[in-house]
Amino acid sequence: MKLLRLATTLNATSAPYNQFSLGFSTVADQTYCSLLKNDIQTADSIEVFHGDGSVFKMINVVRNLIKHNNYDVVHIHSGVTGIILLIAALPFKISIFKKTIFTLHNSWNVIKFRNQVLNFIVMLAAGKICTCGNSSRNSIPRVINYFIENKTIPIVNGFDNERIDKIKNSKGAIRHFGNNSKVKILCVGALNNTKNQITLLKALKEINFDCELVFLGDGANKEALIKFSQQLNSNLDTLFKGRVSRNLTVEHMLEADISISLSNGEGLPIAVLESMYAGCFLILSTIPPHKEISPPSNRCLFIDASSSSEVVSALHFAAGNIDSIRSERSASQEYSIKNFGLSNMIKEYMKVYKLLLKERG
Repeated sequence: MKLLRLATTLNATSAPYNQFSLGFSTVADQTYCSLLKNDIQTADSIEVFHGDGSVFKMINVVRNLIKHNNYDVVHIHSGVTGIILLIAALPFKISIFKKTIFTLHNSWNVIKFRNQVLNFIVMLAAGKICTCGNSSRNSIPRVINYFIENKTIPIVNGFDNERIDKIKNSKGAIRHFGNNSKVKILCVGALNNTKNQITLLKALKEINFDCELVFLGDGANKEALIKFSQQLNSNLDTLFKGRVSRNLTVEHMLEADISISLSNGEGLPIAVLESMYAGCFLILSTIPPHKEISPPSNRCLFIDASSSSEVVSALHFAAGNIDSIRSERSASQEYSIKNFGLSNMIKEYMKVYKLLLKERG
């Protein structure tokens, strides 16, 4: 199968590359085209192009790709790249949309209005639409769903457990957390209002808690969060490491006691799936995507992220049960693979790819 994948970015945190391209590397001949220049080393088996940050340049790149290649499927991972394909295909290649799939990677309510508009246009044109799970599917407004319901298929995200196993087995002497006696907390995600890291810091300010807290990610709120963290008690070691590679993120998960997400909105977060398999105890906000993951009850606490007392209570629970949390790290592995293994996601997407091919005769 010859596949063209269109995405905005190709970097350490890009789901279209880390999940999809790497996941499909053995089952499809893939070309990956991103709007922004890639900033990581890519697999040799995947042909890579980019627009160097220019929409006009990417239009020309995509136009040449679809002119000189007969792709079986074009997989669109963002509204802006779908619009770029639409412009590049005019006027003679517009039929290419009969073999396109658009993946909605987030819940509708946390997408910026401009991107909602772009997404809607592409969803109308696409042959099939896949959402990253049922919660993402259910977040689409009824008026939009009216136009796309018959071609929309929810497929839950999958994580690569074999990748985590390889990292675990090859991990050297480098440690990312220091003091073994302190509770090790990891928070992965963009530093913005949606991810809601400030609620965690405010809760930690209220309690006397021996912990090491590591934030992985970057964003508009970074300076404000760092400034606030400097007001915390001296027994709280807080470190902001910025955006790091996926492998390095997994290394942190394998050491952390707790992975916490108080997010106000998600698609179906890969970081939670990876943390669950890596052995972290999870503290999660009660948003639908977290509930859809529904980790085993002995390895997760769901809390109302708007309630400071619930956040504080969850942290106290973790500190008081840290020995059992550390001794039961493998308790969620079987559940994780069964429900969210990468092979499941690949199998479901391959069904959609083949359905597109069948419908085109």
